[in-house]
Amino acid sequence: MLRTGCLVLVLSVFVILKPTSGLAMEGVFTLWPLVDYRTSEKEGYASLNILGPLINVDRMGPERELALRPLYSRRWLDPGDYVSSEFLYPVASKKKTSDQSLFQGLRLLNWDFPAHEEEEEEFQLFPFIFSGTDEEKGRYFAFFPFGGKIYNLFGRDEIRFTLFPLYAVTQKKDTTVTNVLWPFFARIRGENERGFKAWPLYGHSRKEGVYDKTMFLWPIFFRYDLGLDTANPLQRRTVFPFYLSDESPNYSSRIYLWPFFRHIEDRQKDYELWEFPWPIFRIARGSYREATTFLPFYANERLGKEKKRWYLWPLYKIEERQADGYERRRSRVLFFLYSNMEERLYIQGAEPKKRVALWPLFTYERIDGISHFYTLSLLEPILPEQDGIRRNWAPLWWIYQKQWKGSDSAESLLWNLYWRQKRGEDLAWELFPLFSYSREQSKGKDFRFIKGLLRYRSGPQGKTLNLLYLPWGIHWGGPESAIAEDDSQ
Repeated sequence: MLRTGCLVLVLSVFVILKPTSGLAMEGVFTLWPLVDYRTSEKEGYASLNILGPLINVDRMGPERELALRPLYSRRWLDPGDYVSSEFLYPVASKKKTSDQSLFQGLRLLNWDFPAHEEEEEEFQLFPFIFSGTDEEKGRYFAFFPFGGKIYNLFGRDEIRFTLFPLYAVTQKKDTTVTNVLWPFFARIRGENERGFKAWPLYGHSRKEGVYDKTMFLWPIFFRYDLGLDTANPLQRRTVFPFYLSDESPNYSSRIYLWPFFRHIEDRQKDYELWEFPWPIFRIARGSYREATTFLPFYANERLGKEKKRWYLWPLYKIEERQADGYERRRSRVLFFLYSNMEERLYIQGAEPKKRVALWPLFTYERIDGISHFYTLSLLEPILPEQDGIRRNWAPLWWIYQKQWKGSDSAESLLWNLYWRQKRGEDLAWELFPLFSYSREQSKGKDFRFIKGLLRYRSGPQGKTLNLLYLPWGIHWGGPESAIAEDDSQ
C-alpha cells in the first residue's frame, strides 16, 4: 500500500504540472516544502522533489533515478537494460543487467539470480549458507557448521566439512588438507607431497623440489624453505620474538627482538631499510625507496612513484603520486578533519580535479570543470567518492549547495526555500513564498510577490501589471500603444 500510495502521489503531481522549456518560472513549480518540480526540454531533464529531500525523481535523457531517502534508491536506463537499487545504503543492494541479477546484504548475503532459464542461481548467506553451480563439478551446497561442500571459494578449489571444526577437507590444485578438530590436527597429501600438523606443538610438510616447512611450538620456531622450484628460493628462519629472517638471492630481511630492530636489503628493487624500532625510526635509501622517519614528529617516505610526509603525526600529512600522464596530491589534517586533494590527468581535454573538505562543515569539489560546494558535510570527508552516500544520505543534510561552471550556476538554501539559477544572461530566483523573479533575453522580466498576488512583467511586448492572481491586468508601452500614437498623429 505504501509503495502504491507513493506512486500515485508522484504520478498525480506529474499530471497536474505542465512544464515548459527554458529557465523562466514557467519551467519551475514550487510549493515548498511539499513539491518542487523543474524541467528543461532542451536538455532532456526533469526533477521532482516531494517533502524537501525525502522523495526525489530525476530524468536526464535515458537515465532515471528515484530516491525515498534514506530507505531506498533506484537508478535505471530507459529501456530497463540496467537497474541498480539500494536499500538503506549500505545495508543491501541489487543490480540487474541483461546478463546478471545480483542481490547482496551487508556483504554477507549474496544472491545471483539467473538471467536465463538454463543458468543456475547462486546464493550465499555468509557464513552459514553457500549454494551454487560450478561449470565443471556441478551443484554444491553447504550449511555451516553442519556440513556440505563448496567449490572455488576462499582461495580453495573445493571445501568439504562435517560438524565443523570436527572434520574438514580442503583441496587446492593437487594438494589435499584433511583437518580434524581444526586447527589442531591436519594431514597434507598431494603429488610428491606429505605433511602433518599437531598445532601448536609440531608441524611438518614437504613437497619434493618445491617447499619444506617445519613448525615447532607455534609461533616460536619456524624453518621454511619456499620456492625451491624458482630462481629466487626463500629461506625463512624464526625464533620469535628474538630473531626472524628471510633470505633469498633477491631479498634479505633480519629482525632482532621484534619489533625493535629490522634491516632489509632488496637487491631486486635496489634499496636498503633500517627500523629501530618499527615504526618510530625508519631510514631507507635506494632508487626505489627512500625514507627518513622519526614519529610522531616527522616522516618523509618515497615508495616507487608515491610519496608521503607526516608532520606531528597524526596532525598533518601530505600524499603525492606521479605516473605517466597522471599526478595527484592530497594534504590532510587529523586524518579527515581537513583534506585538500588535487588531481591532474595530462591528456587532451582532461579537466583537473579538486576536492576540499572540512568536516563536518563543507565540501568543495571541481570535477570535469564543474564546481560544487555544499554544507553540511557529515560523511563525505570521511568517505569521499561514495556515490551511495550522495544519493541516499547527503541530500538530507545539504542545507546549502551551489554548483557552477563559467557563467552558469545554480544554488539552493534549505532544499529550495531559496534558489537561484543562472544560464548565460538568463536568470531566475525565488524566496518562497514572498518573491520570485526571472529574466530572459527573449521574453523579458517577470517579478511576482506571494506567487502572483502582485505580478509585474516587462519585455518586447510591453509591460503588464496583474493583481490578486487575476489573469487580466494593466498593459502599457507595447507595440499596440505605439500604433495608437501613430494613428493619432
